[in-house]
Amino acid sequence: MFEYLISPGVAKAGTTLLYDLLQKHPQIRRGQVKELHYFDYAENPVKAEYDEKFLPGQGLKMDITPMYMCRADCVDKMAATLDPRKVALVVLLRDPVERALSHYKMRISQDLEKRSFEQCFDQEPGKEYPRIHDLRMTGYFPLGLYAPQLESLYRRFPPENIQVYLFEDFVKNQQAYVDKVCRFLGIEPIQVHEMHSNKSVVHVKSLLAARLIWNISRFTPNAIKRDWMRKLKYKLASANERKDAQDNLDPQLVRRLTDYYRQDVETLATRYGLDTSRWKHFA
Repeated sequence: MFEYLISPGVAKAGTTLLYDLLQKHPQIRRGQVKELHYFDYAENPVKAEYDEKFLPGQGLKMDITPMYMCRADCVDKMAATLDPRKVALVVLLRDPVERALSHYKMRISQDLEKRSFEQCFDQEPGKEYPRIHDLRMTGYFPLGLYAPQLESLYRRFPPENIQVYLFEDFVKNQQAYVDKVCRFLGIEPIQVHEMHSNKSVVHVKSLLAARLIWNISRFTPNAIKRDWMRKLKYKLASANERKDAQDNLDPQLVRRLTDYYRQDVETLATRYGLDTSRWKHFA
């Protein structure tokens, strides 16, 4: 019987949607916030301290923190602190080109990025990310190199405790994938109401309003953040979006990005049996 459900990655691949669909399950105890960020920031993690991060009650403890798997040392801390046999890992992966763009657009919408997407990619070779926070903020491209991240998970956790799903399938078949997750966890199935996955709003009606929305969220202490605040933030951001604007990547940049990820994507297919032909840039 599992004690924990942890979704360790990846960012911008549907982890918020997974959380929203599962958080009201009567056999699941969610964390005080969606992303606990315990193992990526705690230097000396302790199980009892981690358990205090969840709401009171009974049931499977759910932590949806999509940065856990991006660093092997973070995965090592997680496996050393918890009993790996009692941890269920649900991983969501997305076309890495689309994931990188979504990550970039989120930082643009938060007024935390001034460079163009192409400038960011041009500056990537040789760039170092000494802290996990640096990856979280601007690791648009390395976070899409999934094979090494999966390797660290499979090295420290039983393979049968790991489920890997594709974002593209999950968002289109939400009920079917929630059913899969429930069977995997050994809990009762639930009926869900399909939702839209979160998206970053870049083209806005009011830049001042956009900055206000994100800065309120940014400077709200984690201790008082609640899920209704997160949902309200996205509703306000969506209301401020210009629906008529379009994003078009330069075809040459798309080819460069595809080449950057190609070997990693091929490894996902050969080593982990993932059907990456569903990804439009690798079909």
